[in-house]
Amino acid sequence: MAVSRRVGRAGPSGMNGMNVPLGQTVRMERERAGLSMRELARRVGVSASFLSQFELGQSQAAVSTLFAIASELNLSLDDLLGHSVSRAKESPAEQGGGQRGKAASPPPASEYLALQTGVRWRRLTDEVGDDHVDFLLTEYEPGADSAPNDQPQQHKGNDYGYVLEGTLTIVINGRRRQVKEGEAIAMRGDVPHRLLNETDQLVRAIWFVTG
Repeated sequence: MAVSRRVGRAGPSGMNGMNVPLGQTVRMERERAGLSMRELARRVGVSASFLSQFELGQSQAAVSTLFAIASELNLSLDDLLGHSVSRAKESPAEQGGGQRGKAASPPPASEYLALQTGVRWRRLTDEVGDDHVDFLLTEYEPGADSAPNDQPQQHKGNDYGYVLEGTLTIVINGRRRQVKEGEAIAMRGDVPHRLLNETDQLVRAIWFVTG
């Protein structure tokens, strides 16, 4: 059965990049874990100066870096998203009255996170249960890439994705695969992987990350 397309398109508003609260969350959790900035940077594979700028809200991080930070601090993506992003204002279409407007209303959570290189996340639930599943709407602008070519992302748990629009290129352990609209994919998070949009059209996908 096809996935519903009632999720509203996330426009540029409310997606102006990472902000200071995200860095503050990372710093708070890092200090709670008893890790120095230099030690966390070493574990994640970035420089201490970059991590310092990130915690101050002066730098953005790639998806792979966020996954690595969350993994080292025993956080979920929901922890990062839920503590770092302000609620976006509803568009007039989402506020529309009548039966049609009501049927097209988005899920209760309307939080966005704009990442480096044109990747955006939107939480689709307000809370995460004991099963530790992150439920996201992801968007990839043309040319977007989840990780540098020589630093594919790895994380705990598994990924399950369903492409709503466009064609997403997924590189798993060096092997390329294109997942088109209406197709799904499952993959282990600990296997090196990248997600790219090599087309000139926006790619939108529903994504589950377990663990």
